[in-house]
Amino acid sequence: MHTEHITELRKAEAGLKALAEPSSIRRTAELAETAETLSACAAGLADVGDSGAARQHLASAVRVLEAAQAAALAHRRNFLTRPLSHARFALHLGRARGHVHRAWAELDPTHTPPEHP
Repeated sequence: MHTEHITELRKAEAGLKALAEPSSIRRTAELAETAETLSACAAGLADVGDSGAARQHLASAVRVLEAAQAAALAHRRNFLTRPLSHARFALHLGRARGHVHRAWAELDPTHTPPEHP
């Protein structure tokens, strides 16, 4: 039913998982690409009647990714707050992954998010 959207969500989740390294705070282009993928997926769900919650989760994920980009830019600007910027960046990435998994679960009820250590 939503297989193409689920494929896009898998791609976006893999991109977010790849950005989990501390050094990835410098890779803001990949964040923007993932945000665009999520926006396109939400736009594709606009014509599907039962996907309102999934679209809201995807919109929240895009907003959180924009906040992660802001943390990455703050990391570049001010070296005194870099530890805080890393923490904010990691927090926002985790929140975005959570929103993606919730949207994925709305589209595919059999989906269960992976266990985190």
